[in-house]
Amino acid sequence: MRDKPLIWARGPRRGATALLASVAALALVQPVVLPTTVAADTSHGELAPYYGQKISWKNCAAQQSKELREAGFTPPAYAKRLQCGSVKAPRIYASPGRGDVEIHMVRLPKTGDGERPGSLVLNFGGPGESGMEGLREMGAKFATLNQRYDLVAHDPRGVGASAPVECAQPDEADLEGFEETDRTPDNPTEAEVLAAVNGTLNEACRRSAGRLLPWVGTVASTRDLDVLRAALGDKKLNYLGFSYGTFLGANYLHKFPGNAGRVVLDGVENPTQTPREELESQAKAFDHAMDDFLADCAQRGARQCPLGTDPKEAKEGLEALFTALDGKTLPTDAGGLDQDVFVNAMKNAMYSKGDGWPALRRAFGALLDDDDGAPLAALGGATPGNGLRTADGGAGEQAADNSDDAFRAINCRDTSKRYGPKDYTAALADFTKASPLFGKLVANELLQCTDWPVAGDNDPHRVDAEGAPKALLVATVNDPATPYPGGVALAKALGNDSVELTYTGDGHGAYVTNSRCVHSKVEDFLFDGKLPKAGTKCN
Repeated sequence: MRDKPLIWARGPRRGATALLASVAALALVQPVVLPTTVAADTSHGELAPYYGQKISWKNCAAQQSKELREAGFTPPAYAKRLQCGSVKAPRIYASPGRGDVEIHMVRLPKTGDGERPGSLVLNFGGPGESGMEGLREMGAKFATLNQRYDLVAHDPRGVGASAPVECAQPDEADLEGFEETDRTPDNPTEAEVLAAVNGTLNEACRRSAGRLLPWVGTVASTRDLDVLRAALGDKKLNYLGFSYGTFLGANYLHKFPGNAGRVVLDGVENPTQTPREELESQAKAFDHAMDDFLADCAQRGARQCPLGTDPKEAKEGLEALFTALDGKTLPTDAGGLDQDVFVNAMKNAMYSKGDGWPALRRAFGALLDDDDGAPLAALGGATPGNGLRTADGGAGEQAADNSDDAFRAINCRDTSKRYGPKDYTAALADFTKASPLFGKLVANELLQCTDWPVAGDNDPHRVDAEGAPKALLVATVNDPATPYPGGVALAKALGNDSVELTYTGDGHGAYVTNSRCVHSKVEDFLFDGKLPKAGTKCN
């Protein structure tokens, strides 16, 4: 059973997902040697060897199918077509001779006849989520696009199989009381404790991954994307990015306007906001999504809605339960159910009306009708033993992948903003006003980069793309993770007359829904370059 949204967005998160363990990740490898059969592109100067690479694709269906089964999935028919490959990129673009990183990827060759327009590179969001995992699990959702395009998805640097950021946990003595730390602080003392815990975790990350941390982030990943484009043999990058993938795509339009082809950005991040502004708008959007969920639940009647037929009373009841959990943890077979897990369960469910909402109804039914909190705890990312990984591996369970480590490393690299306990306390009233349920959990991400060992870079937030071709931006009205105004803001920030398509539905990511209108508009653009008229809406 999937324990994460189909599409990931930046924002508060917990828990890990099954990752490609089949590809050995090389954090640092020797400088790339240009294959003798490939002519170097001297226009790239010292980077010519990287731009001269060709990918050696190998069928990896057997291993990929094994990984799918281990993750609880039945391998789909398309799994037999999966091919794996890699390219090398300089660890430091300004100093190409100082070591490389290897970027791993997976491909589904096109299924249809006729001329191949090139590859379509997909990014499913994050940051920190494996693109390889996303394509192998969700390839069926892109079958129409696969008729014309080779579908390609990679693990960006720092993620999964591509030079993963792997943060060691501090010694147990340094983490004394960690499990009792309030992740939804509501006073200055609790905020200081959570900030100190983050600082301890970040110092341990410096010790284990410090050599890589300065060289991850969206700026470097954008340059990797252009190396990948060249290695695929494509003159132009055709790209479909979701959630954080829209941020990466916008950076590509900014950095490489002449190399951009047909670019679709779905579930649009707003690059013009500060982290605090982004998080506060996200808290409000999750709250609105929860209102929609409760209204939908109530309309189904008492037999199908365990929360009752009055949405207002249901929300008041959830807020009361949230308050009652402050400082408490209810044991369940799936792990502890505390405020953090309780809110995460609702947050995770809001990503998908089709999958998440029914799962949340069932989880609340188990809790309220059967006094069984395990389904809700599982939906919220709880694990037996709290999933705490110590330096010697002796306490809790090992993390299944590095997505949380990469998420933190990339987020902290992508902004120079650093917030402390006083900033959190000052912001708390605004966040709880935006959402009594989600505000505290969302706000705690302000403390994520406490004492982060590497300075942040604001460059990814400059995305003007003069000279780039028009892109298609798809914004969902009731998107909880990347609120609708982000699409409008990005279209303005790009400044290249990109078109914003409005999807009037719920959830995060419009193309992965069943909207035929969205499908047709995206496919018309990617296949034929036909953009919808400005102001077009789909339901």
